[in-house]
Amino acid sequence: MTLKQLCDMFLKYQLTKVKASAITAQHYNDQISSLNMLMSFLGQRRRIKDISTLDLQNYKRKLQKQYTKSAHRMNLHISNLKTLFHWAKKNDVLKQIPNIDAISRSKLTNRQRRIFTHEEINKLLAVADIQMKAMIWLGLNCGFGCTDCSDLQWKNLDFENARVEFPRGKTGVQRDLPLWSETIDALKAVPKKGKLVFYTARGNPFVRNVLKTGANGQEKYCVLNTISTKFARLLKKSGLNVPKGTGFYSLRRTAATLAARSGDPFAVQRLLGHANLLMAIRQELLLKVSMSAPVQV
Repeated sequence: MTLKQLCDMFLKYQLTKVKASAITAQHYNDQISSLNMLMSFLGQRRRIKDISTLDLQNYKRKLQKQYTKSAHRMNLHISNLKTLFHWAKKNDVLKQIPNIDAISRSKLTNRQRRIFTHEEINKLLAVADIQMKAMIWLGLNCGFGCTDCSDLQWKNLDFENARVEFPRGKTGVQRDLPLWSETIDALKAVPKKGKLVFYTARGNPFVRNVLKTGANGQEKYCVLNTISTKFARLLKKSGLNVPKGTGFYSLRRTAATLAARSGDPFAVQRLLGHANLLMAIRQELLLKVSMSAPVQV
Protein backbone atom coordinates (compact mmCIF):
# COMPACT_ATOMS: atom_id res chain seq x y z
CA MET A 1 0.00 0.00 0.00
CA THR A 2 1.21 3.47 -0.83
CA LEU A 3 1.03 6.46 1.47
CA LYS A 4 -1.59 8.15 -0.72
CA GLN A 5 -3.82 5.06 -0.71
CA LEU A 6 -3.69 4.93 3.07
CA CYS A 7 -4.36 8.66 3.45
CA ASP A 8 -7.34 8.46 1.07
CA MET A 9 -8.85 5.57 3.03
CA PHE A 10 -8.34 7.35 6.34
CA LEU A 11 -9.79 10.68 5.17
CA LYS A 12 -12.80 8.93 3.65
CA TYR A 13 -13.47 7.36 7.03
CA GLN A 14 -12.95 10.67 8.83
CA LEU A 15 -15.43 12.36 6.49
CA THR A 16 -18.14 9.97 7.68
CA LYS A 17 -17.33 11.04 11.24
CA VAL A 18 -17.77 14.70 10.28
CA LYS A 19 -21.17 13.92 8.77
CA ALA A 20 -22.11 12.12 11.98
CA SER A 21 -20.87 15.12 14.04
CA ALA A 22 -18.32 12.85 15.75
CA ILE A 23 -15.48 15.24 14.88
CA THR A 24 -15.48 18.86 13.80
CA ALA A 25 -15.00 20.03 10.23
CA GLN A 26 -12.03 22.11 11.39
CA HIS A 27 -10.33 19.02 12.78
CA TYR A 28 -10.98 17.18 9.51
CA ASN A 29 -9.53 20.06 7.48
CA ASP A 30 -6.46 20.10 9.73
CA GLN A 31 -5.98 16.39 9.04
CA ILE A 32 -6.16 17.00 5.28
CA SER A 33 -3.55 19.74 5.56
CA SER A 34 -1.25 17.59 7.72
CA LEU A 35 -1.44 14.51 5.52
CA ASN A 36 -0.86 16.54 2.37
CA MET A 37 2.29 17.90 4.00
CA LEU A 38 3.38 14.37 4.95
CA MET A 39 2.81 13.09 1.40
CA SER A 40 4.67 16.06 -0.04
CA PHE A 41 7.69 15.21 2.11
CA LEU A 42 7.73 11.41 1.79
CA GLY A 43 6.09 11.10 -1.62
CA GLN A 44 2.56 10.02 -2.46
CA ARG A 45 3.74 6.75 -4.06
CA ARG A 46 5.98 5.86 -1.14
CA ARG A 47 5.18 2.35 0.05
CA ILE A 48 4.27 2.21 3.73
CA LYS A 49 6.66 -0.66 4.40
CA ASP A 50 9.53 1.46 3.05
CA ILE A 51 8.97 4.34 5.50
CA SER A 52 11.90 4.18 7.95
CA THR A 53 12.47 5.62 11.40
CA LEU A 54 14.97 8.03 9.85
CA ASP A 55 12.29 9.24 7.40
CA LEU A 56 9.99 10.12 10.29
CA GLN A 57 12.76 11.83 12.23
CA ASN A 58 13.69 13.89 9.18
CA TYR A 59 10.04 14.85 8.78
CA LYS A 60 9.97 16.09 12.38
CA ARG A 61 13.13 18.14 11.74
CA LYS A 62 11.39 19.73 8.76
CA LEU A 63 8.42 20.64 10.97
CA GLN A 64 10.74 22.07 13.62
CA LYS A 65 12.36 24.36 11.05
CA GLN A 66 9.01 25.43 9.62
CA TYR A 67 7.30 26.06 12.96
CA THR A 68 10.07 27.64 15.03
CA LYS A 69 7.54 29.94 16.71
CA SER A 70 4.62 27.54 16.95
CA ALA A 71 5.29 24.28 18.76
CA HIS A 72 1.54 23.81 19.06
CA ARG A 73 1.14 23.72 15.28
CA MET A 74 4.06 21.34 14.89
CA ASN A 75 2.57 19.02 17.51
CA LEU A 76 -0.73 19.05 15.63
CA HIS A 77 0.97 17.68 12.49
CA ILE A 78 2.74 14.98 14.51
CA SER A 79 -0.51 14.03 16.24
CA ASN A 80 -2.28 13.66 12.89
CA LEU A 81 0.54 11.47 11.59
CA LYS A 82 0.29 9.20 14.63
CA THR A 83 -3.50 9.10 14.38
CA LEU A 84 -3.25 7.93 10.76
CA PHE A 85 -1.06 4.94 11.55
CA HIS A 86 -2.82 4.07 14.82
CA TRP A 87 -6.10 3.96 12.86
CA ALA A 88 -4.56 1.75 10.18
CA LYS A 89 -3.30 -0.78 12.73
CA LYS A 90 -6.42 -0.75 14.91
CA ASN A 91 -8.69 -1.39 11.93
CA ASP A 92 -6.46 -4.08 10.39
CA VAL A 93 -5.67 -1.95 7.36
CA LEU A 94 -1.98 -2.60 8.03
CA LYS A 95 -0.39 -5.44 9.99
CA GLN A 96 2.73 -3.39 10.63
CA ILE A 97 3.16 0.36 10.82
CA PRO A 98 6.26 2.58 10.84
CA ASN A 99 8.01 3.24 14.14
CA ILE A 100 5.94 6.30 15.04
CA ASP A 101 7.16 6.12 18.66
CA ALA A 102 10.50 7.37 17.36
CA ILE A 103 9.08 10.88 17.06
CA SER A 104 7.45 12.77 19.90
CA ARG A 105 5.64 16.03 20.37
CA SER A 106 7.60 19.03 21.57
CA LYS A 107 7.02 20.46 25.02
CA LEU A 108 4.95 23.61 25.02
CA THR A 109 6.43 26.55 26.87
CA ASN A 110 4.24 28.65 29.11
CA ARG A 111 3.17 31.82 27.39
CA GLN A 112 1.04 34.74 28.35
CA ARG A 113 -2.64 34.29 27.56
CA ARG A 114 -4.85 37.28 26.81
CA ILE A 115 -7.79 37.65 29.17
CA PHE A 116 -10.32 40.43 29.62
CA THR A 117 -10.33 42.91 32.49
CA HIS A 118 -13.41 44.03 34.40
CA GLU A 119 -13.48 47.35 32.52
CA GLU A 120 -13.17 45.67 29.12
CA ILE A 121 -16.03 43.28 29.89
CA ASN A 122 -18.26 46.19 30.84
CA LYS A 123 -17.46 47.94 27.56
CA LEU A 124 -18.34 44.80 25.59
CA LEU A 125 -21.62 44.30 27.43
CA ALA A 126 -22.56 47.95 26.93
CA VAL A 127 -22.62 47.63 23.13
CA ALA A 128 -23.60 43.95 22.75
CA ASP A 129 -27.03 42.91 21.45
CA ILE A 130 -29.31 40.57 23.40
CA GLN A 131 -27.88 37.33 22.04
CA MET A 132 -24.22 38.33 22.21
CA LYS A 133 -24.67 39.63 25.75
CA ALA A 134 -25.96 36.19 26.82
CA MET A 135 -23.07 34.48 25.02
CA ILE A 136 -20.55 36.72 26.78
CA TRP A 137 -21.98 35.76 30.17
CA LEU A 138 -21.90 32.07 29.21
CA GLY A 139 -18.25 32.43 28.21
CA LEU A 140 -17.35 34.07 31.52
CA ASN A 141 -19.63 32.00 33.76
CA CYS A 142 -19.28 28.56 32.18
CA GLY A 143 -16.16 28.76 30.01
CA PHE A 144 -18.28 28.21 26.89
CA GLY A 145 -16.67 28.56 23.48
CA CYS A 146 -18.34 29.36 20.17
CA THR A 147 -19.53 25.82 19.47
CA ASP A 148 -20.88 25.46 23.01
CA CYS A 149 -23.04 28.57 22.60
CA SER A 150 -24.17 27.51 19.15
CA ASP A 151 -25.20 24.00 20.26
CA LEU A 152 -26.80 25.01 23.57
CA GLN A 153 -30.49 24.07 23.82
CA TRP A 154 -33.19 25.35 26.12
CA LYS A 155 -33.54 21.86 27.62
CA ASN A 156 -29.95 22.15 28.92
CA LEU A 157 -30.94 25.11 31.10
CA ASP A 158 -32.57 24.84 34.53
CA PHE A 159 -33.44 28.36 35.57
CA GLU A 160 -35.27 27.23 38.69
CA ASN A 161 -32.13 25.64 40.13
CA ALA A 162 -29.74 28.00 38.34
CA ARG A 163 -27.86 25.21 36.54
CA VAL A 164 -26.76 24.25 33.05
CA GLU A 165 -26.11 20.63 32.09
CA PHE A 166 -24.19 20.45 28.85
CA PRO A 167 -21.45 18.05 27.66
CA ARG A 168 -18.34 19.44 26.04
CA GLY A 169 -18.41 18.40 22.39
CA LYS A 170 -14.65 17.93 22.09
CA THR A 171 -14.28 15.49 25.00
CA GLY A 172 -17.85 14.37 25.71
CA VAL A 173 -17.30 15.24 29.38
CA GLN A 174 -20.57 16.15 31.07
CA ARG A 175 -20.66 19.61 32.64
CA ASP A 176 -23.14 20.52 35.37
CA LEU A 177 -22.42 24.14 36.23
CA PRO A 178 -24.09 26.82 38.36
CA LEU A 179 -25.42 29.90 36.58
CA TRP A 180 -24.86 33.42 37.85
CA SER A 181 -27.89 35.68 38.20
CA GLU A 182 -26.47 37.92 35.44
CA THR A 183 -26.21 34.92 33.12
CA ILE A 184 -29.79 33.85 33.86
CA ASP A 185 -31.15 37.37 33.25
CA ALA A 186 -29.28 37.60 29.93
CA LEU A 187 -30.55 34.19 28.80
CA LYS A 188 -34.14 34.95 29.76
CA ALA A 189 -33.99 38.04 27.54
CA VAL A 190 -33.23 35.91 24.48
CA PRO A 191 -36.43 35.20 22.49
CA LYS A 192 -37.28 31.52 22.01
CA LYS A 193 -37.31 30.59 18.31
CA GLY A 194 -36.69 26.85 18.49
CA LYS A 195 -34.87 24.16 20.43
CA LEU A 196 -31.57 26.05 20.21
CA VAL A 197 -31.03 29.08 22.42
CA PHE A 198 -29.31 31.11 19.70
CA TYR A 199 -30.12 31.51 16.01
CA THR A 200 -28.74 33.83 13.34
CA ALA A 201 -31.01 36.34 11.60
CA ARG A 202 -31.59 33.72 8.89
CA GLY A 203 -32.57 31.07 11.40
CA ASN A 204 -29.34 29.05 11.23
CA PRO A 205 -27.07 27.85 14.04
CA PHE A 206 -24.25 30.29 14.73
CA VAL A 207 -21.61 27.64 14.06
CA ARG A 208 -22.29 25.13 11.30
CA ASN A 209 -20.52 22.95 8.76
CA VAL A 210 -21.09 23.59 5.07
CA LEU A 211 -20.15 20.91 2.56
CA LYS A 212 -18.45 22.22 -0.57
CA THR A 213 -17.09 20.44 -3.62
CA GLY A 214 -13.76 21.61 -4.99
CA ALA A 215 -12.70 21.86 -8.62
CA ASN A 216 -11.19 18.37 -8.36
CA GLY A 217 -14.53 16.97 -7.19
CA GLN A 218 -13.28 16.38 -3.64
CA GLU A 219 -15.74 17.13 -0.87
CA LYS A 220 -14.59 19.44 1.88
CA TYR A 221 -16.35 20.85 4.89
CA CYS A 222 -16.02 24.53 5.71
CA VAL A 223 -16.84 25.90 9.15
CA LEU A 224 -19.05 28.99 9.26
CA ASN A 225 -18.51 30.58 12.67
CA THR A 226 -20.77 33.60 12.90
CA ILE A 227 -19.99 34.09 16.60
CA SER A 228 -16.30 34.78 15.93
CA THR A 229 -17.21 37.22 13.17
CA LYS A 230 -19.82 38.95 15.31
CA PHE A 231 -17.50 39.19 18.31
CA ALA A 232 -14.73 40.70 16.18
CA ARG A 233 -17.16 43.42 15.12
CA LEU A 234 -18.15 43.91 18.75
CA LEU A 235 -14.53 44.45 19.77
CA LYS A 236 -14.19 47.14 17.15
CA LYS A 237 -17.49 48.75 18.12
CA SER A 238 -16.50 48.82 21.80
CA GLY A 239 -13.30 50.69 20.97
CA LEU A 240 -11.08 48.18 22.76
CA ASN A 241 -7.47 48.07 21.62
CA VAL A 242 -6.67 44.36 21.87
CA PRO A 243 -3.77 42.37 20.37
CA LYS A 244 -4.16 40.10 17.36
CA GLY A 245 -5.67 36.75 18.27
CA THR A 246 -8.03 38.10 20.90
CA GLY A 247 -11.50 36.73 20.28
CA PHE A 248 -14.50 35.07 21.81
CA TYR A 249 -12.32 32.22 23.11
CA SER A 250 -10.56 34.77 25.33
CA LEU A 251 -13.72 34.76 27.45
CA ARG A 252 -13.14 31.06 28.14
CA ARG A 253 -9.56 31.87 29.18
CA THR A 254 -10.88 34.57 31.48
CA ALA A 255 -13.27 32.07 33.06
CA ALA A 256 -10.41 29.59 33.44
CA THR A 257 -8.36 32.28 35.20
CA LEU A 258 -11.12 32.81 37.72
CA ALA A 259 -11.26 29.07 38.40
CA ALA A 260 -7.46 28.62 38.47
CA ARG A 261 -7.00 31.36 41.05
CA SER A 262 -9.06 29.28 43.45
CA GLY A 263 -6.05 26.94 43.62
CA ASP A 264 -8.30 23.96 42.87
CA PRO A 265 -7.37 22.10 39.64
CA PHE A 266 -10.54 20.03 39.98
CA ALA A 267 -12.56 23.23 39.63
CA VAL A 268 -10.70 24.01 36.39
CA GLN A 269 -11.35 20.49 35.12
CA ARG A 270 -15.08 20.68 35.86
CA LEU A 271 -15.45 24.13 34.35
CA LEU A 272 -13.49 23.53 31.16
CA GLY A 273 -14.67 19.97 30.58
CA HIS A 274 -11.17 18.50 30.32
CA ALA A 275 -11.01 14.73 29.90
CA ASN A 276 -8.35 14.36 32.58
CA LEU A 277 -6.82 16.28 35.47
CA LEU A 278 -3.43 16.69 33.74
CA MET A 279 -4.99 19.04 31.19
CA ALA A 280 -6.50 21.10 34.00
CA ILE A 281 -3.17 21.32 35.85
CA ARG A 282 -1.41 22.39 32.65
CA GLN A 283 -4.10 25.01 32.07
CA GLU A 284 -3.57 26.31 35.59
CA LEU A 285 0.19 26.64 35.01
CA LEU A 286 -0.41 28.54 31.77
CA LEU A 287 -2.79 30.88 33.50
CA LYS A 288 -0.26 31.74 36.19
CA VAL A 289 1.64 33.72 33.56
CA SER A 290 -1.51 35.49 32.37
CA MET A 291 -2.28 39.08 33.19
CA SER A 292 -1.27 39.80 36.77
CA ALA A 293 -4.12 42.23 37.41
CA PRO A 294 -7.04 40.68 39.34
CA VAL A 295 -10.06 39.82 37.25
CA GLN A 296 -13.44 40.88 38.58
CA VAL A 297 -16.71 39.93 36.96
